[in-house]
Amino acid sequence: MQAVFDRLGPRSRQLRFGGAKNVLLPGELEQLARVDGDHHVLVAYNGREPVGIARLVRDGREAEVAFAVADEWQGNGVGTLLVDRLAADARAAGIERVQCNARADNTPSLALCRRLKSALPAAA
Repeated sequence: MQAVFDRLGPRSRQLRFGGAKNVLLPGELEQLARVDGDHHVLVAYNGREPVGIARLVRDGREAEVAFAVADEWQGNGVGTLLVDRLAADARAAGIERVQCNARADNTPSLALCRRLKSALPAAA
């Protein structure tokens, strides 16, 4: 998570975290990197370099999701790949609905959310 965060510019951090964010505090980093039965994290790599991350936090048959893609990789399909894989994980876990919290001016994230929602059984 830290490696992807470090590759987000000020605008990307503002869109992802809802405001100015220059550093991830240890507790925030721990929370964002948590993986267990209810917290799923996917990381996209270019070789050994992490370039994107998708998170899903499950609450029964619903989940909240969030995405971040390193600035230099935005617009290259990384988010789409992560969403498609996250949708497969969500379906396998029995998740029927997802919630995405994104600013109205974050059109790439909103598009990813629509794609994810359309890939789940309840959206059909």
